[in-house]
Amino acid sequence: TFSDPFVVEHFRDGFSETIGDGINLLFCNEAEAMSYTGKDSVEDAVESIKTFAETFAITLGAKGAVVYDGNDLIEIAPNPVKAIDTNGAGDLFAGAFMYGLTHGMDFRQAGELASKASSIIVSQFGPRLKLEQYQALV
Repeated sequence: TFSDPFVVEHFRDGFSETIGDGINLLFCNEAEAMSYTGKDSVEDAVESIKTFAETFAITLGAKGAVVYDGNDLIEIAPNPVKAIDTNGAGDLFAGAFMYGLTHGMDFRQAGELASKASSIIVSQFGPRLKLEQYQALV
């Protein structure tokens, strides 16, 4: 993951060195994607990211997410909630997405799971799901 727009802006060279000839899977949010690529729109950032990431997911906050499976760009609908605390939302999105992929889901299904999980986390205080919330998701 790119971690934070500030980090991307100030450590772009380090990220570029780490990415090297390309990476398998990248997670980032809209601001990080545009900051790293220097693009002014998510659409342009997507095209740029395709040149170095085989697959990726870009979270768009209340607008959902887009995921790229190596062939198709898939829009993931948001799960509307009242956001209280966004701490942990990106990490949970990435974790739930990886859970989905490693449990036989395709990119759309994994993205939908990740979107649902992150919508739950932003609607409460704190960056972790309670056991009951996790069990209800999976």
